[in-house]
Amino acid sequence: MKLKYLFVFSLFLSSLINAMPQYTGHAEVSLIKTDNYEDQNKIHLGIRMDMDEGWHTYWLNPGDSGGAIEVEWNISNGNSISQVMYPAPHKIPYPPLMTFGYEDFVIFPLELFVNDVNDDINIDATIKFLICSDVCIPENATITTSLGKIKTDKELNKWINKVPKINLPNIVRHNNENIEIRFSFNEKIADIYFYPNQKDVFIYNSDQDLQREDNNWVLTVPLIDSAPNSIEGVLVINEESFIIRNNSIISSVSKKNSISTWKAIVFAFIGGLILNLMPCVFPIISLKALSFISMGGSSNTKIRLHALNFCLGVIISFISIALLIVALQKTGNIVGWGFQLQSPLIVSSLCILMLIIGLILLLDIDIGSSLTRLGVIGNNETTYVSSFNTGVLAVIVASPCTAPFMGAAIGYAILQPSAITIPIFLFLGIGFSLPYLILALFPGLISRMPKPGQWMNYLKQFFALPMFGTALWLLWVFSLQTNLNSLIVLILTMLLISFMFWLNTKDISKNIKTLSLSLILLAVISQLLSINKIESNDEVLVASQNIGLDNIETKLQTQNQAYLINFTAAWCITCQANEKLALSKPSVKKYLKDNDIQYIKIDWTNRNDEILLFLNKYERTGVPLYLYWKPGFEETKILPSILTEDLLIKSL
Repeated sequence: MKLKYLFVFSLFLSSLINAMPQYTGHAEVSLIKTDNYEDQNKIHLGIRMDMDEGWHTYWLNPGDSGGAIEVEWNISNGNSISQVMYPAPHKIPYPPLMTFGYEDFVIFPLELFVNDVNDDINIDATIKFLICSDVCIPENATITTSLGKIKTDKELNKWINKVPKINLPNIVRHNNENIEIRFSFNEKIADIYFYPNQKDVFIYNSDQDLQREDNNWVLTVPLIDSAPNSIEGVLVINEESFIIRNNSIISSVSKKNSISTWKAIVFAFIGGLILNLMPCVFPIISLKALSFISMGGSSNTKIRLHALNFCLGVIISFISIALLIVALQKTGNIVGWGFQLQSPLIVSSLCILMLIIGLILLLDIDIGSSLTRLGVIGNNETTYVSSFNTGVLAVIVASPCTAPFMGAAIGYAILQPSAITIPIFLFLGIGFSLPYLILALFPGLISRMPKPGQWMNYLKQFFALPMFGTALWLLWVFSLQTNLNSLIVLILTMLLISFMFWLNTKDISKNIKTLSLSLILLAVISQLLSINKIESNDEVLVASQNIGLDNIETKLQTQNQAYLINFTAAWCITCQANEKLALSKPSVKKYLKDNDIQYIKIDWTNRNDEILLFLNKYERTGVPLYLYWKPGFEETKILPSILTEDLLIKSL
């Protein structure tokens, strides 16, 4: 009987010993937990290692030598535990070697997933690790315990916070010797190091060079041999840690899809000129042309000043966009061409503006200079300020369109320092305003245009139709970005505005007209305030299954699968035109099917940084972008921005 009690006591004593910290020779190892059970199905545990002074253990990738911790678990009752989470390491140099790990003390966090929180959950852990000083010794600890016997430790929460969780948007390029990690960080960088997950790829004991390229930081990491297809690791900046994950590395030596600064400037100029012919700017440009025709018989000086003010509005607007992009990038944001139309607030504002312009044109209302004075509407004489404002408006409505050559030029510009970004946008504005600069130089050209007359009023009313069409299109874009309630509010606002404008056509008192104008402004303001609270859906829409955007090309190329990727957006008029004229055609669909070309559609209607980073890899910051690859191609082929049925098939 005494032997039985002695046996039970020995088992009890053994469990206590096993639950207590174990000294392995050069470290004290124990299991710890938090006292916070916010999630009833998840409990935070940790492996605590108190090492002897001067000893260290290793990170996931130990560097030039060493080995990471290994743990074998046995959890009772069908419960499970996560992989070991690694806090951000630090460098431990042993010249000529460089290792990564933790000195003296470390806690490796884990997550225990349970069906029900119960102190009787049995936990067995066999922990193997390499611990080093002047020599390296493999040690291990075997812990057999239960959840209730594991001590709480407030230090665990601190080390959970040291595990990198934030993905830092980045672009990675490589040559034969280095990779370049390009990223934005809105603070001065005093210390930085990239710890790669991959082994035997990078030279660990060489300096990692950091350069400032105005809008971005560029960290150069030397390679042992050739660059990998992807990189993953931890970037430690000023003691903050970030996850770096990039599954598509661009070759810096490849020039096929890259352009020079001078070529980008030329492309920007030509693209800006062609932008005048794009459907998004046609209504505004046409109305501005009418305003110039109405100046027939005016002095050359007057015509010249109106043309110059319009050009000034265009050029200043493009430069302002460039400065805004630079400012946003310096604050850690990534933006692209047309980014403003990813905001439901801006889309609804433009929708209301287009409706108001259309109503003024259709109803021939004199609303006075206090409301718009755009230089293209109303019965009042056009002012120089209104000509400037019209140039601004033309640039705003031009953003949904991408002319040929524009995509490459803008993509290159946004990824460069501001000293390059701003001149490219300047020449984009010069190209866009070139017809009016010519008019400023040769104002006598107006005399060759048709003489003003009643036909202009009819034509002005006709131009109300594309304004209403633009408003309806923006309404459709808004519906894709928001919810039904918000859409109904916007429609009711537009109906109220239409009614108030109709009321102004009637023979009523000035007080009633003032009241109606006030109600219009109140409706617009209330609508904008409600839109400002909307959270847009930033889901990535991919017309294929089981393929993530981050590794989509790598996966398909590994499978020798030909593909056509269409980056599009509802607010991109060029995209929608290409969809109707080419991509949706039965002959194109048949060609894709017959040639086993997988078609993938990625929608950028709403803001999505993952999509923008993907575009950046091809030096693009806007849509449309069409990528084509098939077995035998060394590089992905970028198709033209404007497609036709025949052109698309010939390009494939």
